Amino acid sequence: MKTRAVFFDRDGVINNNANHYYVFRPADLELNPDIGECIHKINEAGYKVIVISNQGGISKGIYDSIDVETVHAEIQRQLQHYNAKIDDFFYCPHHDKIEQCLCRKPNTLLIEKAAAVHNIDLANSFLIGDSRRDIEAGERAGIKSFKLEANTSALKVVSQIPDVN
Repeated sequence: MKTRAVFFDRDGVINNNANHYYVFRPADLELNPDIGECIHKINEAGYKVIVISNQGGISKGIYDSIDVETVHAEIQRQLQHYNAKIDDFFYCPHHDKIEQCLCRKPNTLLIEKAAAVHNIDLANSFLIGDSRRDIEAGERAGIKSFKLEANTSALKVVSQIPDVN
């Protein structure tokens, strides 16, 4: 049986990136307002929570995949305070000014991989992002997509997802 998911962009949606465009140190990680509550509600409603993120700083040599994984672990640690969790993280390490790839949003490969790994019904799933390329990736994959202003609360958007109270 297929499951439903809510896909989140990371920087600007899960965590604040106003002061650090590239968030790759746990000390620089600041969760956005209400994100713990939002993810908890989504967890309780039975949706998978999947992060889909472009991490072009890897390609630029600013940080590496271990830094990304360390920040992801810190996000999970901080979400525990809200009894919330992310089921999986998928990220693109490429930057379009350096190399071409199929995984960088607005391409859909990361979404497709997540759907295959977690047996996700994309037609009954949702994506929350803060950029045109996030929304375009979701729409290309057949997912209803919501655009937030970066570094703001996602509560209003999350309340529009069926079965989320």
